[in-house]
Amino acid sequence: MHSLTLLGWSWIDSLYFSVIILTTVGYGDLTPETTLGNLFAIVYILIGLGILLAFINLVVQHSFPQGIIGRRKNQEQENSDPLTGTITDSN
Repeated sequence: MHSLTLLGWSWIDSLYFSVIILTTVGYGDLTPETTLGNLFAIVYILIGLGILLAFINLVVQHSFPQGIIGRRKNQEQENSDPLTGTITDSN
């Protein structure tokens, strides 16, 4: 089986490193030891965090279609007097 390795890590070590880095836990038990490895880690972290944040944003947008602030404003408008703008008690 042919494998291309940059740091000489096994695939499980590489996966472990990826999860630890992208979850920002950073135990420090696996670290790149070369300049090329450090540069790869920097690029990997920036791209990986961007993808992770985009995914979280997508989940939040799907979970709150009107947005969290938009939902609060709509509730306040439904409970307010249209003439005075004061919030009325719905009880």
